[in-house]
Amino acid sequence: MPHLTTTSEAEISVYSRFTYPAVRIILGLVATLLWGSAFPMVKMGYQALAIDHSQTFRELLFAGYRFSCAGAFLLILSTIWQRQTWHFSRDKLIRIIKVGSFQTLLQYIFFYLGLALTTGISSAIVSSSSTFFQLIIAHFLFSDDRLNRRTIGSALIGFCGIAFYHVMAHGWRLHLGTGEALMLIAMFFGAYGNILSKRNISTHLPVLMLTAWQMFLGGICLITIGASQVGLAPFQWSVSATLIFIYLSAISAFAFLIWNTLMAHNQVGEISIFLFLIPIFGVTLSALVLHEPLHNYVLIALALVVIGIILANRSEKTKG
Repeated sequence: MPHLTTTSEAEISVYSRFTYPAVRIILGLVATLLWGSAFPMVKMGYQALAIDHSQTFRELLFAGYRFSCAGAFLLILSTIWQRQTWHFSRDKLIRIIKVGSFQTLLQYIFFYLGLALTTGISSAIVSSSSTFFQLIIAHFLFSDDRLNRRTIGSALIGFCGIAFYHVMAHGWRLHLGTGEALMLIAMFFGAYGNILSKRNISTHLPVLMLTAWQMFLGGICLITIGASQVGLAPFQWSVSATLIFIYLSAISAFAFLIWNTLMAHNQVGEISIFLFLIPIFGVTLSALVLHEPLHNYVLIALALVVIGIILANRSEKTKG
């Protein structure tokens, strides 16, 4: 039986380009822009399908359909582009299940449970913890990716940008309760899933196949959980709802593919800082798409995040 092969020399040569600072920054911006665009599109999708934020199992079902379709799309793409079979060994299946359990399944179960019990303000700030979780986990798992003054400083500057925006928009009110605790757990699982992806892509699995299978299997699990309470077909699909769903599935596929590729071929400290851009892009695109208010202080918050990104990706001078 044919099996998935590990990353070939040709693929390594292609993927080495992802370590170039300019490529790294551009793709980091693209991935976070795609994820940021999900903010207004998810809101529009919920409106089109009549999903309320208190309906957690409907949200899980919708997310499951979204991620399983994204994974299926990447599986088809990998078959056409890389001409790889879908057969794999038991060891590779276990690795895919581990990544999918954290990067998709557990992260989004706790995310939606927490979202139902907290405000958008608190959840956006708490979600910024993902960057710090990734930096801390990488510090202990990768000998060449230790915490240093540059990574810590860039992360703190980026977080200051997010915190500044929310203080200006909503004051100093931040309630830390059950919902926020669940969101923190979700961010930890997502961060750990990203690190697991980096470890397995680097040594065992091609990035496209790992991303495709973990999203597909994680999505199927989310569908199973959601359908256990609301059934498989609680939604009334209109043309607009279908188009929104296709868009959300596509951005999930490409954003995760780009992100996992960047994580696999760069240090965590150079990439994690980009996550601070997601709420900034989300606010900006929500203003453009949903006509929500957009204030000047968003630019200051964006500037702080950009400074953090530049600091994290600045080339270190060789010490003589």
